[in-house]
Amino acid sequence: MKIGYACIPLTINERTNRRLTVKKFSEKMLLEVLEQNILDLRKILENNKKYNINLFRISSDIVPLGSHSINKIKWYKYFKNELNEIGKFIKECGMRVSMHPGQYTVLNAEKEEIVVKAIIDLEYHARFLDCLGVDSSNKIILHIGGGYGDKSASMNRFIINFKRLSQSVKDRLVIENDDKIFNIDDVLFVSNEINIPVIFDNLHHECNHVGNESIKDILVKVSKTWYKKDGHIKVHYSQQNLQRQTGAHSDTIIVKKFLKYYDEVKEFNPDIMLEVKDKDISAIKCNIIVDNIGKLTNGTIIEKQWSKYKYVLMERNYRYYKVCSKLVKDKCSYEEFYDYVDEIINLDKDNGSFINTSEHVWGYVKNEATDREKNHFNKLILDIDHKQNVKLYLKKLCDRYNAEYMLNSYYFCY
Repeated sequence: MKIGYACIPLTINERTNRRLTVKKFSEKMLLEVLEQNILDLRKILENNKKYNINLFRISSDIVPLGSHSINKIKWYKYFKNELNEIGKFIKECGMRVSMHPGQYTVLNAEKEEIVVKAIIDLEYHARFLDCLGVDSSNKIILHIGGGYGDKSASMNRFIINFKRLSQSVKDRLVIENDDKIFNIDDVLFVSNEINIPVIFDNLHHECNHVGNESIKDILVKVSKTWYKKDGHIKVHYSQQNLQRQTGAHSDTIIVKKFLKYYDEVKEFNPDIMLEVKDKDISAIKCNIIVDNIGKLTNGTIIEKQWSKYKYVLMERNYRYYKVCSKLVKDKCSYEEFYDYVDEIINLDKDNGSFINTSEHVWGYVKNEATDREKNHFNKLILDIDHKQNVKLYLKKLCDRYNAEYMLNSYYFCY
């Protein structure tokens, strides 16, 4: 079982979604931006391996304007060696990658021009994965599309238009239930017609389902759509953000809820893609907890994680920091540690504790900071209603003066 995340890590600054506008498009600009995206992809994958994250979704924006009609450049030839080396790394590490075209890639659209654009976009995604040299277990995820007032006709258009795709896209394409129109039964019907795998998304299912079928019963059906060439069954997992609209992803994965889900699905040995705001932080957490169920914390793993979380807890209230510090000292279980951290992360920041913690963090840069920077920090910290401005400025200073301890912490992520 692999547990991973999508696109943009929080534990390092690298990213692969640098874009390019049509107005500024040129061969030189495209190659420069793409080169940086590819370099960062390698760094992200190396960082993922460091934390035992072997499932990763590559951003569709990695090639700026990758499927746009203006882009006639054969980027795949310019970076053939670099992409091949990344693919070798993926295979050597036993990783699995995927891509997920956005909401405007609609294969079942009523208008032919939209369908043509969707096909071109899917071909671009397949070309990128092909350039990595990874096999067909590395998938392209797509929703069925729009309902257009007639779900049956819309599903039929998807089935018909699927036949227009290249074999490379057909081999990689998987379809996912969505939160508004096409439920898991609809997606399984389409899958049966065109013989491609299904991704089950638990939160979409909570938002859009018929009946009360258990997750186990659903996965029995879903697992039958996955063949050896497709790799392990793959699912999407997320939790509802209680402060936002239905279907919005939570800021972090709550371990207690995740372990309940894990118990329901583990017999299927699925690869689990987490869809969550804190990205690789939750992936690290879920990998650790699955590897250490029922165990007591003892050693460097939890100590390193505690060092990353401690200022997150401290800024909410110093007493939370003290309680968690004692839990670690007393060698609590992994579940106890993460249950407590999860509980506190969702609390508001206490004003006094926030100021005290900010001053602690300032201590990592104060010896290098200029008088002007010191004055600006002191001015910002007086405006307690705009806490994020304080953290953004501290992050800027930590980057500037290479305050490694703070940059490796999770303080700036919450």
